[in-house]
Amino acid sequence: MKWWLPVPLLAGVTLAARPPAPNAFQIAPDVRSALHRLYDESAAAKAERVACLASTVDGDTLRITAISPLDGPLADSLAVSAAASLAGCGPPAWQGTVHTHIALRDGQRPYSSFSGADRGVMLMWGQRWRSAGTFCLLYSSEKVHCEIDGPEGGLIFPSAFY
Repeated sequence: MKWWLPVPLLAGVTLAARPPAPNAFQIAPDVRSALHRLYDESAAAKAERVACLASTVDGDTLRITAISPLDGPLADSLAVSAAASLAGCGPPAWQGTVHTHIALRDGQRPYSSFSGADRGVMLMWGQRWRSAGTFCLLYSSEKVHCEIDGPEGGLIFPSAFY
């Protein structure tokens, strides 16, 4: 008795391959200056600040290319809903947000990772725009933590100097 196993014929069928995930991120020099200003203003006001963030993936590198701070009473991410950043920081011009953490854990160490509330906003951003977003956190005058998060999962980069 002979057994025949059906072999799927894939001739002419193109399978979509995912591009490789970036394994590093870079911040454009003029954006570094803008991030420092954002953090300094936040520290001086003793209030968190939020900015829209533009980024691109270039091969194996995530490039942060621009930010635009949200102004006025909506600038403090602790005191207001995320509605302003969700509505104003979307594609095609923007790919996510950056915000500051100025509160200190135990009065000494900065909160260097996204809070549960931050993660909720990241989830809402992905649901609203149906794409992965880039999210960064400035947790000191020189340290940044960035992640890509979206419907297909996330990618966490090591914290770095900016």
